[in-house]
This record gives sequence, C-alpha cells and structure tokens, in this order.
Amino acid sequence: MTTSAAPAKSASPKFLLRHVGNMGDMIFIVPPVLSALKKTYPHCHITFVTSWGYKHTAGLLPPFNQTIWGQRNQSGHSLHLIMTNPHIDQLVHWHDKKLSLNNRLCREDERSFPTWSKAYYEQQVKSGTYDKVIELDFGLSATDNPITRAFQLSGLSLNNPLNYQIYFTDSDLQKAEALTAKFPQPRIVLLESLAHPSTRGWDPAKGKQLTAAIVKEYDVEPIWFGAKFNHFFLGQPLSLRENIATLRFCTVGIGVLSGPLHFAAAAGLPTITLYCDHPLRRAAPAFFQNPTLPDTAVKHRTILGPHRFPMTILKGGTASLSLTPAELATQNFTHWSNPGRQSTKSGLAVITVDEVMTVLNDMLK
Repeated sequence: MTTSAAPAKSASPKFLLRHVGNMGDMIFIVPPVLSALKKTYPHCHITFVTSWGYKHTAGLLPPFNQTIWGQRNQSGHSLHLIMTNPHIDQLVHWHDKKLSLNNRLCREDERSFPTWSKAYYEQQVKSGTYDKVIELDFGLSATDNPITRAFQLSGLSLNNPLNYQIYFTDSDLQKAEALTAKFPQPRIVLLESLAHPSTRGWDPAKGKQLTAAIVKEYDVEPIWFGAKFNHFFLGQPLSLRENIATLRFCTVGIGVLSGPLHFAAAAGLPTITLYCDHPLRRAAPAFFQNPTLPDTAVKHRTILGPHRFPMTILKGGTASLSLTPAELATQNFTHWSNPGRQSTKSGLAVITVDEVMTVLNDMLK
C-alpha cells in the first residue's frame, strides 16, 4: 500500500500509521517516525495500529506462509512495547478477522484497546478521516536504509533527530534495578539470537566457548537475555518491557543483528555486534548511535566478519555470496533459518571467540 497525499496545512492533521509484526522495528524504526511527526506537526493526532502477537498455523518451519495476527503471545509482542510511547494518541490492536471497537478483546497492563480487523482497517484507510496514511510494513533491499525509507514514506525530513529508544515506566525501571542489583559485576549479557543456527546467528558451539572464556577472565557467568531466559521478580516473571529494562543496568551486551540487539542499544546498554554480509547502515548500533540517551559515553562496537562483494541480505532464499563455490557445494543450505554447516554458513560464523574477547576486554578497561 502506498501512502496517501501529503497532510493538509491544518493545525492538527490526523495520521494513521500501521506496523503489525516486527518487535525490533518497534524500537528501531517506529519511535523515530512518531517523534518526528510530533515535532513537525506539534498538534497532530496519531493513530497507530499494531499487533498483540501472532500465531503460525502452518507450524514453526519455513516458509511461514500462513499466519493469524491478533492472538496474544510473546508477552504482548509489539503492542506491549509501543504502548508507553508518548507520541501515540490512539493505539489500536490489529486482528486479521476480529473487530472490537468497545475494547473488550485486547487488555494489556491494565489498559484496554480497540481491535480493528483487516476489513475495518481498510475502511478507515478509504474513509477520508485521515490526512495521511503511512504503512510502515515495507520490504527492503540490501542497499536500503530502513530509517530513510520510513521517513520518506512518512513525508518527513531526515534532518529530524533519530529518537531511537524504548519508553520504560517507573515501575519497569524499579523492578529491573532491584533485580539486577544482585548480579555480580561486570554484568556481561549474551543476547539470545547469538546462539541461533540461522544465517543471522553465530555458532552455538562458540557461544559455549565464549561463556567459558568470560568466566575464566572475569570470574562471572554471563547473563543470557531473551524469551527463553526471562527473569523473575518476587516470584513473578517480568513482562517483556521489564525484562528489556534490566539491560539498562548491565555492563555490555554481545549479539547479532536481531530484535534483542535493538532492545539492548535502545535501553542504553553498550553493545558488541557480530555482523557481516550487508551494509552497516541496515541496522548496526555502531552506525545508529542513539542521541536520546543521556550518557554520551555509551558506545557500540561492531565486529565485521569477512565478506565478498556485492553484499547481500542472508534472510532470503539463496545462499550467502560470502561463501566460495567449494563451500556452497558442501553447505546443505536450504533456507536462511536452516543454513547448513555452521563453520561456513556466512562470514559471521567464522568470527572467533578470541576476537570477541579482545573487543570485550577493551570495552571493559
């Protein structure tokens, strides 16, 4: 869907934005757009539509071609992450089929939200109620800058500061600080997707080696962060936002391009990103410094694995161009989430534990 005409020169234009499904984008792409809209049009009204979670009906294997959006999972998913954003005037829960304008279907953190079905959303798009409709669910090529693309679709100037952050409540931060106070220093976080077998992941075996190296060097166990490693506070599991808030009180995080990496950078945690194959402007925190963080000393590092030009995005249907023909012949590559041999799945997989420890030691000086 393309955007509608530019907003009328009204004192209070109305915007309708939609981004249904990517949790990382709720930190990396959406907040800068919302903030820039409010800066450009201080009295505008923003209606934002997003998901409460999703469920794959065809199982959890590729090609992920059958999904039902709207059911709650992953701790409330995107709606839970964006509901504290101060630039949204009306937050709407997306469901593919169900409609509930009386807020009876979606309740999150003691707040209730209206639910729009796909059919009702399409009616709203055509209703003429909004001065501009902005679709933030868009595809990207290897050379696209996602922030540039989002700002262009929104009709915004790129001179606006990139307000790249997550908005925690006081309660989120209080719980997180109380819990992490018990963790020994330095608090080194390994972000969950680091150990994924996909082309975006590193190597699960090296994850174990890195853990051992950290224990040997610093006499502390690293803290794993992610859906499989949720913290508990007073016997209750932390919410998604509360769990992310713990990262603000840690020392450094190590990860790969993923939602957890965006969470860490937006929370104010210095990161080490293991990276390869596509341009840094795609998403690496070392490129997108967060100007909203009060601590200007927060730095990010990127370890770039070997690659061959032209660079490509590995989350696709073909094998990485970073592999030689001989490597491809024995790779057993079937899909980005099932890329075959760990040692040659991409230029990222060959980054060594020693290289990571060298950068970590330098950051912790």
